[in-house]
Amino acid sequence: MLKPFRTLRAMVTYQLQPPPMTEFADYNEYWDKRGDPSVIYRRWQIAADAMELGASVLDVGCGSNGFLTYLKQCRPDLDLTGCDTSVNAVSRAREAGFNAFVHDIGQTPLHTSFDYITCFEVLEHIPHAEAAFRNLKTAFQKQMFVSIPNIGCLRCRVRLALFGKFPLTVCNVHVKEHLRHWTVHDFAYWMNKEDMHIVRIEGQYGLRGFYRWFPGLFAHGVVFILQRTNRSPS
Repeated sequence: MLKPFRTLRAMVTYQLQPPPMTEFADYNEYWDKRGDPSVIYRRWQIAADAMELGASVLDVGCGSNGFLTYLKQCRPDLDLTGCDTSVNAVSRAREAGFNAFVHDIGQTPLHTSFDYITCFEVLEHIPHAEAAFRNLKTAFQKQMFVSIPNIGCLRCRVRLALFGKFPLTVCNVHVKEHLRHWTVHDFAYWMNKEDMHIVRIEGQYGLRGFYRWFPGLFAHGVVFILQRTNRSPS
């Protein structure tokens, strides 16, 4: 009998909490403060299950190297590479035995092509997300996996409508991490403008089982599997 009340209290507590505001100077310090992930994210599983045998993979924004480590364990057939703007993150990846390089996708195109590119929880951190995406979309051969927080989920809508607080997406250290915000519909519109075909949309966490059935409303984070449409320019 107490469980529904505890769940409701937890939901209200979340809606009233202030945004995280632990300062960090740059993404070297950010990864020092955040540390290593202690869970296996659903976005990792979605991407790993969809990749063909022996494919080359670039993980953009490899961070703490959690996803590369996961792939190394469950998909040892893959050829793995990571990149990040953080020198510290890239150094850790190399120390762990991964091929990795420092790169700012918001500033510079990639000069090497990969079968798959993963870009998990990265684009929302970049001021010029359009430039970053265009630098990525020409550098994969098969598919690209992108995950973003979903500011259109019910939890965010309730926080603004009932409590008058700006919606909180999943920021780990400071609210300034997320410079851009999308709903599922907004992101789909953007992909259409970029001549990208959305193969599949998956919710990666949220309100119980509902986030898998209705990711636009109930998923706090969303994964997009993308391919180029190869449409001729008009």
